[in-house]
Order: sequence, then structure tokens, then C-alpha cells
Amino acid sequence: MKRGLLKIGISLIVILFCFFLVIRTWIGHGIKERINSAKQQYSGTAEDALLAYLSDTTHSPKSRTDVAIWSLGQIRSKKALPILYELYKNDPEGKTCKGRHDSVLCQYEIHKAIVSIEHNWLGAKEKNWFGSWSKLKK
Repeated sequence: MKRGLLKIGISLIVILFCFFLVIRTWIGHGIKERINSAKQQYSGTAEDALLAYLSDTTHSPKSRTDVAIWSLGQIRSKKALPILYELYKNDPEGKTCKGRHDSVLCQYEIHKAIVSIEHNWLGAKEKNWFGSWSKLKK
């Protein structure tokens, strides 16, 4: 009985760990994809290209939110904070943009990006493999 429970417990831990790795890989791939999209159009580091993408109003607000704002939050771009604060209208739930993402930047995503940049979720640090994508800024 104890052996069976131990096997089940270990199996669950392995499954959860694998799930975590798959999600982490998927997010990392998404970040790299968005960075490459920005770098195809703008020169400089990934961070500079994403900031240029965000500032370019020829892109739709939905695209600017998806490509630039989300990625800048994921890589914890301190350089983006002043711009994000300028765009943020103190709407952490995104009520002002609900259903209007083709015409306005998503306030909820801006809020999440700001929080991600300012706070180290689960104690993630610049060089910690667990929760930081900071190495992709280059």
C-alpha cells in the first residue's frame, strides 16, 4: 500500500515537472518568435526592437500589445517601464479596453507587464533559470 502511494506521488511530481518544462518551453518559443518579428523590422537589441515596435503606431494596437508589451514584460525590460507607465491608464482589469483591442492597447496586458518588470515573481532573478527571460534582451 505504501509503495503504491509512493509510486503515485512520484509519478505526479514527474508529471507536474514535465508540464512545467513544456509550458516554460512554449512561453520561451513565443518570446523568441515575437522578438524575431520585431527584429525583422527594427535594428538594435531585442529590447530596442520591441520598444520600436511598441512605439510604431502603424501596427495595430492588438499587435503592439501581443508582440511588444507582452514580450517586454516577459524579459523584464526596465527600459520599457517609462513608456508602459505613459500608456497605462490605471485599469488593472482592462475594463476600458474590453472588446476594443483593435482600437486601443490592452490595459490589462500593460498592467501585467509593469508588475512583471517591477516584481520578481517567485523570487526570480536575472540569472535564475526558473522565472526570468532577461537573457533574451540581447
